Amino acid sequence: MLNLIHTTPCKSTWWKSDQCTSSLPRCSVPVSSLNRIYCIQVFAHSDHHPTVSSDMLCLNGTDAVKLPPPEQFWLIAENGSPRCLRLRWSPPKNFPLTTQKINSSYLLYQLQNSTADQNGKPLDVDLREELQCVFLPCTQYSLKMRYRYNHNLSHWSDWSPTTTIHTDVQAPSSVPQLWWTVQPADAAGFRRVTLLWKAALETACTAWFSVQCPAAVDLGDCTNLSLANRSCHLIVPRNTCICTFSMFNFAGSAPPASITISSQWQTVNITDQTSLISLQVTSLNDSSVEVQWRAMESPTITGFVVEWCITESTQCQRDPHWHRVGNNTNKVIITEGVEPNTPYSISVRAVYGVMSDPGLTVLAYSRQAAPSAGPKLYVAENSCLNVMLRWSPVPLALRNGFITRYTLHYQNENDLIRELHMPVDWQQYKFLGVSGQYRFYMKAHTEAGTGPAGPVLTVFLGPCTSMHIALLSGCVFIAGFSILLCMCWRMRWRIKQNIWPKVPNPALSSLSDWL
Repeated sequence: MLNLIHTTPCKSTWWKSDQCTSSLPRCSVPVSSLNRIYCIQVFAHSDHHPTVSSDMLCLNGTDAVKLPPPEQFWLIAENGSPRCLRLRWSPPKNFPLTTQKINSSYLLYQLQNSTADQNGKPLDVDLREELQCVFLPCTQYSLKMRYRYNHNLSHWSDWSPTTTIHTDVQAPSSVPQLWWTVQPADAAGFRRVTLLWKAALETACTAWFSVQCPAAVDLGDCTNLSLANRSCHLIVPRNTCICTFSMFNFAGSAPPASITISSQWQTVNITDQTSLISLQVTSLNDSSVEVQWRAMESPTITGFVVEWCITESTQCQRDPHWHRVGNNTNKVIITEGVEPNTPYSISVRAVYGVMSDPGLTVLAYSRQAAPSAGPKLYVAENSCLNVMLRWSPVPLALRNGFITRYTLHYQNENDLIRELHMPVDWQQYKFLGVSGQYRFYMKAHTEAGTGPAGPVLTVFLGPCTSMHIALLSGCVFIAGFSILLCMCWRMRWRIKQNIWPKVPNPALSSLSDWL
């Protein structure tokens, strides 16, 4: 049972009492005025124990009650300040606080904003200042507010009605980070250039990109570029080309960036060798890896570019993921597009102004798993009591990691299954002195486990029959007869040429010496 006693600041005796009873650890009683002092005491009753009570807690009504929500709440966009809004509200009738107290520090405020992408958490603000500059340009917000009395026992009011507003557009301050890759020249001397740029800043929700080049350059799909684009392609001649990349919207444009595509001859000279000494990739979790490298010291190196893509995909040649860093950086953590069990080609190249060297490339996984398939076996040689087996590697997309070894399983007619462990660099194995019908299959292994068996290969190995022996004897006879004929022909030729010795030389100890 909760007992609530009403009094006033000017009275020292209790003049009214209200009670509520509940089996739960809470209950409520009405209050007639927030300007009174209330003293609260809780009593606990039991059939088997005497009644006990808590200490008396006395406080002002405004310290603990839940204030009524704002009656009105509206927003006004601030001209020339896309990040700012003016927030105004009006209290309900019979609000217990005067305007003077409201303008003082008697209330604490919170805002909750929701955008098209997410619902924000309540944000502590001071609404005594109308102008709040905590918003993003060109974004639609749905805002509501609440308050409570500045006391540790007070409760938040209900939320005000929701108000929606769209902040103004802000001109982009700079273009996104740029990078480009150049493919070798074709027979006509033209090169395909892929321009790549990072996602535009979130402050530029409405913008377009523009690429301008000399007339000799084919702009390809580098026209009518919107924020959804992240790359485009140019066709440039052998000579050096200088293009510009700009970003603009209704509020203005950012300073353009210059793109210098070196001539074919300059590119060949700079890309003969790399400045990278080593490249190492370490898995951090399923969706991130750390790339670390070491390069030779050179004053001409202006930075490094890290590129990664799914191995053997068209993305590697057209639109790889990339990240540029300064020349004092030797490691980065990449997360964009990284997924487990997927092979990635990760490369690092040194940048020299507007050109880059070939760099180093490694194959890496963020997490490995057991292979999804086994190698495919086939017969390379099959002879009497012998068979040579070869196998095709597991396709890269099905390896799910680095293959560490193979296991060759074989089963004879007695259903006896045996296995042989093969190093990862072996591609064939020869069985000697075996006969009968055999079933062969292979499994591949990674650090994460063993994959399923590959296709079963059935081979019948017959014994050496009389036919095999006859064929072998015939081959030996024919070979010996051919040698004898050759020797006879050579003797006759020497006699005709009168170079055969008339008297045998005792020093000649073999037929080969005669010949």
